[in-house]
Amino acid sequence: MADQHLKNENDDYTFLQEKIKERPINKKKVFKQSLLTISLAISFALVACVIFFFFQDSIVKMFSTPEEPMDISIDLYDPSDEILPEDMLHDVDKQLEPPAFTSTIDEAFVAYEPAVSDLQTIYYKMRNIAQETNRSLVTVTGVQDGTDWLLNSYENHTQTTGIIINDNGSDLLILINSENIVNSKEIIVTFFNTQEAKATLKSNDEYNHLAIVTVPLDDLHDTTKSAISYAELGNSAVSTKSGDLIIATGDPYNYGSSIAYGMVTSTANEINSIDKNFSLITTDIYGSPNSNGVLVSQKGKIIGIIDQSYNSKEYPNQVSAIGITEIKGIIENLCNEKKPAHIGVYVTNVTTFAKQYYNIPTGAYVTNLYMDSPAMKSGIRKGDVIVAINDAVITNVLEYENELANYNPDDDVVITIMRPSGSEYSEMDVKLTLSE
Repeated sequence: MADQHLKNENDDYTFLQEKIKERPINKKKVFKQSLLTISLAISFALVACVIFFFFQDSIVKMFSTPEEPMDISIDLYDPSDEILPEDMLHDVDKQLEPPAFTSTIDEAFVAYEPAVSDLQTIYYKMRNIAQETNRSLVTVTGVQDGTDWLLNSYENHTQTTGIIINDNGSDLLILINSENIVNSKEIIVTFFNTQEAKATLKSNDEYNHLAIVTVPLDDLHDTTKSAISYAELGNSAVSTKSGDLIIATGDPYNYGSSIAYGMVTSTANEINSIDKNFSLITTDIYGSPNSNGVLVSQKGKIIGIIDQSYNSKEYPNQVSAIGITEIKGIIENLCNEKKPAHIGVYVTNVTTFAKQYYNIPTGAYVTNLYMDSPAMKSGIRKGDVIVAINDAVITNVLEYENELANYNPDDDVVITIMRPSGSEYSEMDVKLTLSE
């Protein structure tokens, strides 16, 4: 009876019972979702590929360790390395009989009448040398802020010629005369093919007005990389003589890229700088007092950097240049950001006449001192003769320069000097600390 009652009770609630069925799969919707997912995946992959393609270099630089720049060494072309005709003779002491046809050659020279076209051919060849050199030259523009009399602000632009020395693996190294560029807020380099690029001042020698500016290699177009070349520097001390033909290129007339031809008039002029002497190469080329650029030999080697600041008042327009040989070490130091050591004196060689008639000892004769230099602070005077640095004997200016180059700023050294005392000289040791 109880079972029957329970059965009837369950029958009364049958309307509340339900059966759960699985929702049927909407194939259309699933297909759309799958298609959307695949499309998003493909889009993401494409975007990633595009970003990687265009920003690969930046990404690599961001996560890679930067390489140390390579040290730069300057090699000078030395014509003495060439085999001269007389070196080919097996017996230089043997007197050779003149060949029988010598008279015929002499007669041919006498009979030959030069034409204007011959001179033009020489000029063509010299022009080709200049144009090839110009591939290693750039125009460097410095942008400075200025103020006129009415206190209105304006931008001033100064220009000079730069020489492409080399690259250190990441940057192009360009040598310039820094006098009008070093305080610029922006430096722009214009290359042989007219591409412009922003440059950064890397190092500066304020004593000798030389500096290195750099342009990242990554900023150069492929066409620029193929258009430019690195400068070929010559040995000005060996290959430059009075009477040699010379080419001035860069901006010898101070109105843009130009070329001038002439002759070397002298190489014997000496420029006294702080702890360093240079030879001044003078020419018969009439340029501008603000000339800049380089002097190039007949072999196409750069042998001098034009610098008119050392000209005499009588010849302000005479194109003159500092010989490359004497500034080779300065260029290397600037490229490698090495600070040279300084004592702070102007020196010159003691001539044979001075030795004989004034009894001046052999060494580096001090003609002047740089203000607040280690030399001045230690008591060295004008008229002293430097005869040793530590244990190295000094007999001339070149030995003085070479020995000083072995030291670094803040090194302590002992300078041995000979000081005049009446008609005699007495030896003294002076201790000092080298400066930058």
